[in-house]
Amino acid sequence: MSSLLRNPTEFDLRGAFEYFLSHALLEATRLRSPWIAYMKALVLGGTGFVGMNVARALVAEGHDVAATRRHRANTLFARKLGVELVRTELDDPDSLVEAMKGREVVFHCAGYYPRYSLNPEEQVQLARQATTNVTKAARKASVDRLVLTSSVATVGAPRHGRLLSNESDRMSKASERSVYFAVKQAIEQVVLEERCVETMVLCASGIIGELDVKAGTGFVIVALAHGMLPFYIEGKTNIVDADDMAVAHVRAGALGRAGERYILGGHNLTIREMLLAICEELNIRFVSWRLPASIAAPMATLDEMRCSAQGQGARPFIPREFVDIVRYGQWFDTSKSHQALGLEEPTPLDVTIRKACAWYERFRYIPNRGCGRSSSKKRATPQICAAAKATKPRKSL
Repeated sequence: MSSLLRNPTEFDLRGAFEYFLSHALLEATRLRSPWIAYMKALVLGGTGFVGMNVARALVAEGHDVAATRRHRANTLFARKLGVELVRTELDDPDSLVEAMKGREVVFHCAGYYPRYSLNPEEQVQLARQATTNVTKAARKASVDRLVLTSSVATVGAPRHGRLLSNESDRMSKASERSVYFAVKQAIEQVVLEERCVETMVLCASGIIGELDVKAGTGFVIVALAHGMLPFYIEGKTNIVDADDMAVAHVRAGALGRAGERYILGGHNLTIREMLLAICEELNIRFVSWRLPASIAAPMATLDEMRCSAQGQGARPFIPREFVDIVRYGQWFDTSKSHQALGLEEPTPLDVTIRKACAWYERFRYIPNRGCGRSSSKKRATPQICAAAKATKPRKSL
């Protein structure tokens, strides 16, 4: 869009028209005006945490939505969203093209996700290939827009004396040595290099909310509820409500500018502050002790090596990616995404935590708080917290 004034003394009529039109579109989108063209959207990763929340938000706003599922994916929750589920795999280009046919906007919420932070070169190559399959399929299916869900891991420390990081801050050389960070950066590069399809990147911070079937960021809620978080790593973090994140995706699909990156964040706080807020909602004591990152990093790597040697995709108790995310964590300025996408103020943190806890409780990830803690029956160890339990490798967010 042209600026309203090219200089302080010259009024640009065309610029003024574009300026007021853009703000009218933003306001109409907030109000879900019927004259805003609805999207024929496809959500890649439609059975994952991010994908299901995005699909639900699209349905709520009346868009035509389909979502992809992997052949062995758990579709229990996705089937209840009211979307068409299409079987596809990131390593099957033909299935991707078929799923994208007739779709105007594709939300790529299924970025390659390494199970372990081992073999960095191999993991980055796999991520690049899977993402290239997506961009080529979008081009072949004549998709108009491709919206990638990425991570704030690709945003570096603030420069020029700023306290908050924004989209212009590049990753540090140290953080690039993290497998998780390197994979996220590689995926973004492939998407933004695409020239035949409009692309944009949404860098989401730590997401907490409903439909977190695999307990991603919400793992800490489940662990605290079961008394299985003996230690934590202190650092900066940012938490965004899953509903806010999903609405931002819908806005980006309609209003985002091609080639741009937008930070999707909510509240800047420390890890300890987040854990204390969760304990307050769960009405439990906070007894975890602080573990230095210098000790946690090698511990996590050794644990991942142990799990990898088992050969069954076992989940480590301390994923190295969690350590790296905290170690290189930043606080973020989200003004660009709020202004460009017309986003509202973030949901209060206590409300976000309350909604997430209620969802985990409803589906028995955590004990029923209404039953109290006086029962003599030993609580079962939740599978999501058992490091030795075998699970299948992840390829969706």
